[in-house]
Amino acid sequence: MAMVEPKLIFQMCAFGLIFIISIACTGVKNLHQHPTQVTDLKIKGIIDIAEIDNLGRIYTANDKNTIINYKPDFQEQYRYANSKSGKVSSIDVNDALRIVTFYDDFNRIKIFDNTLTIIQELNLSETYVDISACGTSNDGNLWIYDPIQFKLLKINEKGEVIFETSNVNDFGMKGVNISSIREKSNIVVLMDSAKGFYFFDNFGQYLYHLSAPDIKSYQFDGENLLFYQQGYFKLYSLKYKEVQDINLNEEIKFLSPKLIKVYDKTIYIIHQDGLSTFPIKG
Repeated sequence: MAMVEPKLIFQMCAFGLIFIISIACTGVKNLHQHPTQVTDLKIKGIIDIAEIDNLGRIYTANDKNTIINYKPDFQEQYRYANSKSGKVSSIDVNDALRIVTFYDDFNRIKIFDNTLTIIQELNLSETYVDISACGTSNDGNLWIYDPIQFKLLKINEKGEVIFETSNVNDFGMKGVNISSIREKSNIVVLMDSAKGFYFFDNFGQYLYHLSAPDIKSYQFDGENLLFYQQGYFKLYSLKYKEVQDINLNEEIKFLSPKLIKVYDKTIYIIHQDGLSTFPIKG
């Protein structure tokens, strides 16, 4: 293992946050938040998916498959409701002006502008039997994962394949269930919630696997990966290949988070009643 500095400072640019982790001491960073009452909800109701773009706008999908866009002050701006496409599987907000949503049930991709007006719609069933995940690429195209062919593919806005990997079984990815794809800084991350993260470069070349069972949510900024497992919040540095625990305080644990997101020195907790926030001090 490569030597690391006694104290690592991970700059989480996309999250607007700096984590300082003392390796020489405990290797653990506490999140010191002010207590928040369960009734102090920023957004009320059932939330199945929550993502925050680089302008602090929040996009959620609820149990009725309605997508809602909130301002950074949690005031609703826009919503999109259409149950005919099935359940919303993922929302990709890497490009704040081009929101990519995926509907696994119907192999369908819908691309919205930031007012949730549809720009484009792709029916992948015309070409593929089944696609399990979709995400945007840095060059404005789309990554998709085909569990029938066992391949990661990059496609253009017409659904045409630009390039594809070889069979991922060749990389040891046997029996994977890929449900999310994210690309930042020319690194592509595939997530299997039971097995962890699989890293590729932007040409589809396999890099390595990070084992992490029971993943509930994650964020990736190209240099660091924040991920939440049931009861555990962790940070992984791609540079140092180090996983560090981030302690959650009792107020957060009490809420039994479904998802955790971080943006601009604030931790967003999505739980059974809605969305609550905690400021991060230090």
